[in-house]
Amino acid sequence: MRLFYFLQLIFWFFKPPKRFGVRAASYARLRNAITKLRAAVIFLFAALMAGMVGYRIIEHTSWFDSYYMSLVTLSTVGFGEVIPLGHEGRVFTSFLILFNIGFFTYAISTVTSIFTDEGVRAFFLEFHMIEKVKKLNKHVIVCGFGRHASEVCLELTKQHTPFVVIESDPEKAELMRRETNYLFLEGDATDDTILEWAGIDRAAALVLTLPVDANNLFVIMTARQRNNSIKIISRSSQESDEMKLRRAGADHVVLPEKIGGFYMATLIHKPDLVEFFTLISNMGPSQIVFEEISVTQLKPEFQGKSIEDSGLVRIGMIPIVAIRYAMGNYQLNPDIKTILLPELHIVVLGDPSQINHFLSVVIGEKAVSRKFVS
Repeated sequence: MRLFYFLQLIFWFFKPPKRFGVRAASYARLRNAITKLRAAVIFLFAALMAGMVGYRIIEHTSWFDSYYMSLVTLSTVGFGEVIPLGHEGRVFTSFLILFNIGFFTYAISTVTSIFTDEGVRAFFLEFHMIEKVKKLNKHVIVCGFGRHASEVCLELTKQHTPFVVIESDPEKAELMRRETNYLFLEGDATDDTILEWAGIDRAAALVLTLPVDANNLFVIMTARQRNNSIKIISRSSQESDEMKLRRAGADHVVLPEKIGGFYMATLIHKPDLVEFFTLISNMGPSQIVFEEISVTQLKPEFQGKSIEDSGLVRIGMIPIVAIRYAMGNYQLNPDIKTILLPELHIVVLGDPSQINHFLSVVIGEKAVSRKFVS
């Protein structure tokens, strides 16, 4: 891997990469490494040219023989004298060998420092991660990596949903680098440039878990201006800030303490119901998945008919628990006489194997559906 880094440094010898999403400190270490590498190459070229000119003047040999003698001397390969040397030529060769000792020491120390420099290594890790982030499309951006965000990332991973995390705390960033395979950017999510690097223009959703509601508000305003179709889900620590976040452009606002309180209160009188909610939220030992599918994705034989006449439930072998209309409102437990019109979406519930069977039977293998994040 380090050899790969060194070869890439040589590739960047003439034109270093731009600092796209990489920390300034890491980028500065890379530029310093390239500068050292350039100095070593310049010294090598200067020594080789000095040897060529010296042998040409002293021994009156051809330019090629002078070049070859200089190269053999500087490389200390021990081939002996390529051309007959007089007294002056041998004195010149002695000084050339002594000069090469200093150059060789500098070159070795330069290459060694590049291999062992953690800053250079950090740059390559960040650079390749940025290259992967550039390729994301219709992905999720998660701002912050605290307790709630770590659960969000875990669920997104289970659902095979591409995402990138933005985290300003170096310790948390190092934790992600060391213990996860998550794509992440180390920086402040309130910085417009960081959001641009994360692909805010291409993202399908934005999840905000920053501890300060004002910071969430700033990010929402920027994201909504850059991408009007993005779905924004924000955490709020104060109930009084919920409406402010919604007015700024958040589609959904979650108050963790309020949800936690409801959960604990429900456990007192309805523990079985809580266990069921835990099951369908993918937090239990088994996974139950909600899947929303556009009617237009269904095979033609299922479209334009009622749920009963289409045989969708019987053939798919899982229930349709809701219908979403074009205006965005949902109807739970839809009537079996409901006509499957193109503008409708159906919501089904089942475990992963049942969902896969449903998709393969009523849609086909190439269909793409949208999972709910419970």
